[in-house]
Amino acid sequence: MSTGLPSPADHPDARGLRAAILAAPADDLPRLVYADWLEERGDAPRAEFIRVQCARAQLPPDADPAARRSLADRADALHGEHGPGGLAAV
Repeated sequence: MSTGLPSPADHPDARGLRAAILAAPADDLPRLVYADWLEERGDAPRAEFIRVQCARAQLPPDADPAARRSLADRADALHGEHGPGGLAAV
């Protein structure tokens, strides 16, 4: 059921945060700030998805395959639970 309110992802602050992400594609800090911002506004699944993706990106090439698989499984589960539309604009 729609509340008629825009999602946090449509908020002007979110657009600014996403612009910061685009301006520094190799830096996870803007992504993590965005994840915190989303979680503070009740969008915990999207925030967790971003954090999991950042954690996966930080794994060294020789990381434990089980750790890599665990993060991939969590990202897949979040995507499956919330669908592409639920995690859009990440």
